[in-house]
Amino acid sequence: MRITLVSLFAALCLFLTQAQASAFEYEVKTVAYKNLVARLYLPKVQGKVPVVLAFGGSDGGLHFGNANGEMLAPHGLAVLALAYFKEEGLPATLDRIPLEYFVSALDFLETEAALDATKIGVVSGSRGSEAALLLASIDARIKSVVVTTPSNVAWYGRTLARSAWTLKGNDVPALSLELDESAPQVSRFVAALKNEKNVQKARFALESINGPVLLVSAEDDQFWPSYQMSINMVAYLKQHNFKYAVTHHSYATGHMFSKETAPAIKQTIIDHFVHTL
Repeated sequence: MRITLVSLFAALCLFLTQAQASAFEYEVKTVAYKNLVARLYLPKVQGKVPVVLAFGGSDGGLHFGNANGEMLAPHGLAVLALAYFKEEGLPATLDRIPLEYFVSALDFLETEAALDATKIGVVSGSRGSEAALLLASIDARIKSVVVTTPSNVAWYGRTLARSAWTLKGNDVPALSLELDESAPQVSRFVAALKNEKNVQKARFALESINGPVLLVSAEDDQFWPSYQMSINMVAYLKQHNFKYAVTHHSYATGHMFSKETAPAIKQTIIDHFVHTL
């Protein structure tokens, strides 16, 4: 059963580009490293700077990463805006994306003399939250995490009845939607999450994350239950005695948030990375 979740994060990204004035100018470089499709937003400062890996959800491309670069770089944080599908040389759809691709992005950060590779964060949202949380749980180089309207489990891809993600050539355990296409989409996700046996297989090993976590969810999310999945993540980390701070902010909006909530969300993300990297 394929998942037809459509990311609406493009709207939020438009708000993110309206960054506040700050002290740092920055330059943007096209990355030439392995098969990465990426741009590096590099603040013009003395010394090494922390860096955030930024990539989007089911919209694909560089838009989400670019928006976060424009938001964070003026605050002295470098950003690697990364595409992982729907660009030339990359998969056409969000299906069976190798997590090694994201690991290569972290490897690239260690080659850049201007970056402090001991201070790496990751930010993503919606379907991209799956990759962000998976990556942070398998690679200790990530020291800070932000995910918006996130999932606590992996799901099937957009067009194949298989996981959206692979590791070492194998599918990451993932859930498929339940019910049929006549049911509201969010109900299909909720039904799938009731199968605890399947959930246990597809749940992320969040306790392995090596730094603070910020969750931002939508209380009226009609695409998938990001609010409840965020609550579940907080409870899971507490149960596993997670040693880092976990913060959950929720908003009474839909999946794409709103113009009214976007400034607060933007500032929360900036503050999180400034204070944790």
